[in-house]
Amino acid sequence: MKYIVQEMERLRNRHEPFALATVITRNGSAPRSAGAKMLIKQDGAIFGTVGGGKLEAQVQQLAGEMIKKRQASVQTFQFSGKDATAMDAICGGQVEVLVEWVDPDDPQTDRIIQSLHAVINQHRKIWLVTILPCGTTSTTHTLVQPDGSMIGSLPPDLSPETVVDTPQPGLVELDQQKAMLEPINIEGNAYIFGAGHVSRSLAEFTKAVGFWTVVLDDRAVYANRTRFPAVDEVVVLDSFSNALEKISIDGDSFIVIVTRGHLDDLTVLAQVLKSDAGYIGMIGSRRKCELIFQELRRLGFSETDIQRVHAPIGVPIAAETPEEIGISIVAEMIQSRARIRNINPADR
Repeated sequence: MKYIVQEMERLRNRHEPFALATVITRNGSAPRSAGAKMLIKQDGAIFGTVGGGKLEAQVQQLAGEMIKKRQASVQTFQFSGKDATAMDAICGGQVEVLVEWVDPDDPQTDRIIQSLHAVINQHRKIWLVTILPCGTTSTTHTLVQPDGSMIGSLPPDLSPETVVDTPQPGLVELDQQKAMLEPINIEGNAYIFGAGHVSRSLAEFTKAVGFWTVVLDDRAVYANRTRFPAVDEVVVLDSFSNALEKISIDGDSFIVIVTRGHLDDLTVLAQVLKSDAGYIGMIGSRRKCELIFQELRRLGFSETDIQRVHAPIGVPIAAETPEEIGISIVAEMIQSRARIRNINPADR
């Protein structure tokens, strides 16, 4: 979503219309889930994907028509087994895709794009509501903030409270129309404690898969922009004893503990176990992890607390190098993120 919005902002600055395709429903073994987006420029260039292959070509063609007509349309695309195999989906399926012409010079659209761009840059949560065309050839958009305030307006039968309770993109049926509800910035926050070799590799992967990535260490020689040029934040701690002092942890927080020693790992873990973090992982051998768990029990932590910790961290792929370890960790984080969002991996 971030790169789509950044391109929308660039096109807005150039007063250049474009088309936007959004998957609104998916059944069977379709390649992308609801909320997947693709931006199509007037020259046919695309940003993002709704699934590739034949589907993408058909959506591009429809986008060209919508740009010419200055309209929006919802179309259903069916896949035969052959079509799906070409898109690595194995068997058939069906998706509904909204393709809409977007005019950045429209005052409301201009405001929506600017607001989305600001939200993405500041990593704030917001919900995009798209009222689908029904008897019309256009869409309307509204942004709803966590406190219920809005940019735009909602239909009478859709409340801000309903919108902000939406955990993942989905279509809702209203009295006389349909609306697509899309939470923005739900990929999660990755807090990586420790700035060594594993952290350096892992941070590249967490950024690549959409996590807002923060690296924290008590050594400025390691925690700096030279070593971590692409992450969102680098935090130099006074001490791991105050590991959470400069961050705010909630259910969308993914904690990775890869400090330089067992004592620092224990110090950080004891603090994050008192938080609402959605994922907590700690590096180390089974023996090291069990020694730390024994100390946690001595400190009064329960078995339920200890069971929250993914340790040894990562999916078991016999990883050895920092790069391999980083891949195994981010794979486990993606899996946990899907569980938090109630996404069944078997449906993907």
